[in-house]
Amino acid sequence: MDAERAALTTLCREFDALIGETGLHSPARQELLARIVTEARARRPVLTLLGQLLNIDRETTLRTLATGLPGAGPGTARQETFRCPDGACDRTATPPPAGAIPRCAVMGQLMERR
Repeated sequence: MDAERAALTTLCREFDALIGETGLHSPARQELLARIVTEARARRPVLTLLGQLLNIDRETTLRTLATGLPGAGPGTARQETFRCPDGACDRTATPPPAGAIPRCAVMGQLMERR
């Protein structure tokens, strides 16, 4: 998988947890997260910026993203699966049965049924 695509997938999957975690940090780190969101929404590369947020180099960032972003917890298996609305990342989401259709955390659009 392309490194930038993997970074966007992880960012989207763990966006809410990352926002919560970053909110506990300095305004500079919060501004960096806002920049990451802006770049992700514009579909520009975010891997280097995520490395800055995590204070690690590119290779370590890639390894870290493989296990999830700091502050993000494990998911819960559900019945119905949804995917990225414009195919930009590989995130999938599984809401509770009869639950609301999940939204793309980066773009704010409804995700598409798989």
